[in-house]
Amino acid sequence: MHLTFLGTGAATASPLPFCNCACCAAARREGGKNIRRRSSLLVGDELLIDLGPDAVQAAFRLGLDLRRVHTLLVTHAHADHFDPGHLCTRLRAYGCVAPAPLALVASPASLTRMSEALMREEPDARLDDPAGLAALSLTVRPCLPGDRFVCGRYTVTALASRHDPTVDSRLYVVDDGEKRLLYALDSPAFDEANWDALAALAAPLDCVVLDHTYGPHLRDLPRDNHMSAHDAARTAAALHVRGLLTPGAQIWASHLSHEGTPPHAEMSRIAERNGYRVAWDGMEIDV
Repeated sequence: MHLTFLGTGAATASPLPFCNCACCAAARREGGKNIRRRSSLLVGDELLIDLGPDAVQAAFRLGLDLRRVHTLLVTHAHADHFDPGHLCTRLRAYGCVAPAPLALVASPASLTRMSEALMREEPDARLDDPAGLAALSLTVRPCLPGDRFVCGRYTVTALASRHDPTVDSRLYVVDDGEKRLLYALDSPAFDEANWDALAALAAPLDCVVLDHTYGPHLRDLPRDNHMSAHDAARTAAALHVRGLLTPGAQIWASHLSHEGTPPHAEMSRIAERNGYRVAWDGMEIDV
């Protein structure tokens, strides 16, 4: 399973335009791995997780062709994970010629929010009407926690996330028949329901991508709907203790905010002492 991290930043990306923190200063001064676009992951070249505002340009910069994507998994309908303008360009009115069919997967609540966002851009771009779906060359699959379905050569399992109940957020397990990936961005620290759902998979994970919104230097979390560096460290340890990983499994952090986060090199040293590693934009790995 080949993974390409199109973006590894949180909702604000990094650096922020007006911030003088150490993380943003390092991004301006050093660039490289300190620059973070909004989070998105390409699995192989045909399955995309989240289509935020930066995903398309990130793919172009890396020489990747998103026309090959046949399935789009959306974790939830927040603006950094779903940009309606990208899907609107599939309409004939934009001059789009013969777009390949695309399957769109999200929770029912997120699909409703996404349809509303699309219609604000273009009245004909709607997900709750056969004509709108035909105009976009889309099929839609609402997913509930525990649903398992086939997407090309992948089997996907949808899991619940407590990130935002109003859009009924999802985590996804992607299985290519040999390797299994857990993509767990925009999630608070796992509760027992999360752990039970992972145990019910009855198959260990080869790669885990964890939410890491808040860094180790932030003492008081502004919100309880994301993980911090401390949560990521505890989660990485618990994955091992609970026997949910294969030998040599990889654990990566993504969705990093500048809040309490040191520059990439320092954050990577801290992470490796705590049993996981920090992803960066454009990183490619084989699982």
